[in-house]
Amino acid sequence: MIRTVLLYLLYLKEKFRLWNKVSFRGFTVVYAYKDSRIIWGNKVIINSHPLSNLAGMRQRAIIVARYGGTIRIGNGVEMSGMTIYAYRQIVVGDRTMIGANTIIMDTDFHPLQAEYRHGTDRSLIKRKPVSIGKDCFIGMNVTICKGTVLGDRCVVGAGSVVCGEFPADCIIAGNPAKIIRICK
Repeated sequence: MIRTVLLYLLYLKEKFRLWNKVSFRGFTVVYAYKDSRIIWGNKVIINSHPLSNLAGMRQRAIIVARYGGTIRIGNGVEMSGMTIYAYRQIVVGDRTMIGANTIIMDTDFHPLQAEYRHGTDRSLIKRKPVSIGKDCFIGMNVTICKGTVLGDRCVVGAGSVVCGEFPADCIIAGNPAKIIRICK
């Protein structure tokens, strides 16, 4: 209960601070831990209320930067019920649209070796920046993993798991996501 109240107070603080830049539609978790930051573009829309996206949004929007991580969200970005979680850096280009239930992360959150998973040494956690170009469209239920680079105007099919680098103007889909078509 106390955690929920604190998160709501942080949400209200961000909502008033970003009044002219970001339109929060519903309760959104937004938090930058010490030495981390979130950089906002203008005219960003975040849909976080179940009625703001009727395509099957199963969660509220969550945007968290931690352990020195940076999140940069470009101008005119629109997002619905997604999670963006940065330990290093996540960049979302101008006018990109992110579908419901999408997860974008630049870390594994824990070491892959079993003997180190319960330790506190964060240097063992793999991190790679994520870059999403301008004018991209990311369908719903997509997972974008650490180290992913999407060129400008990419389209990512619903339900895809994206790892790797993809050029501009391509359509990608699948698990793992592969190029379906180049659109130029």
